[in-house]
Amino acid sequence: MKFLQIISLISILSLLLVTSLSFAQVPPPEETPPPEIPTTFFGCEAGLSLRQCLLRILGTVLRVILVIALAFAAVMIAWAGVEYILRSGEGGEKQTKVKTKIIFAAVGLVVAFLAWVMTAILSRIISGGTPAI
Repeated sequence: MKFLQIISLISILSLLLVTSLSFAQVPPPEETPPPEIPTTFFGCEAGLSLRQCLLRILGTVLRVILVIALAFAAVMIAWAGVEYILRSGEGGEKQTKVKTKIIFAAVGLVVAFLAWVMTAILSRIISGGTPAI
């Protein structure tokens, strides 16, 4: 039984690798434009007020945190899924631990999204405008 689980795990991982390696065959572009040098600090431009500048910095930082939270939650859910598959025959306490890992990862993902939505709403209220979410 364990042998079949290991073989199925290896086949799933190899399937994921094949899809990511298929992009390696794309030739590089002929002319690459020179990289743009940023002239703003986190989106703060010369004509913005301090409040608008701080809100843009907060929005940028929260977007970075949300991306990190998404990546971490995806890794945790995948890890717990693999553990759930490998511990399917054991049952009992070990499976409940794995289920709680999946639940905690999902709750963390929801909390990250709610924090992003609440800060977007608060920034709209504070700035008085309609900044992009």
